[in-house]
Amino acid sequence: FAQYTFPQYRCAPHLEKLAQHLEALERREITRLMVFMPPRHGKSELAAIRFPAWYLGHNPQHQVIGCSYAESLAYANSWAVLQLMRDQTYQSLWSAKFATEGATRWQLADKDNNRASFIAAGVGGGITGEGADLLIIDDPVKNQEEADSQVIRDKHWQWYTSVARTR
Repeated sequence: FAQYTFPQYRCAPHLEKLAQHLEALERREITRLMVFMPPRHGKSELAAIRFPAWYLGHNPQHQVIGCSYAESLAYANSWAVLQLMRDQTYQSLWSAKFATEGATRWQLADKDNNRASFIAAGVGGGITGEGADLLIIDDPVKNQEEADSQVIRDKHWQWYTSVARTR
């Protein structure tokens, strides 16, 4: 799918392995997946952009929430997913019609009245009251300083256990 929708995409062996795990996640063979890769190794492109679009194509009734350390990165990923799904290449696989569009929140509507949606938020941001069949947390920590901060780690863990994981 990544190569079909992005012809310049290079699928290195580690990304092929990641794709296999993402597909297992969609099939519910696994229920949680944590991915650790160095920066600029393709994790976000595959897991936070291509995968949600593919997932919604297979599950047009599901809701997706995409989070990141900053709202702006979550919004950028959301916008990239939206643009991918609006592209003719994607449309040739799954006809996606949009009921609402925006970087923070968008929703699909189709002939069967499925209401797939995507919500973007920063880690610690407002997703309370929202449901998610798929929750993606891409780059939850901004930098080494935050990663080294026990206060920030505790704050993120509290948000994950009390808000994110309950979606």
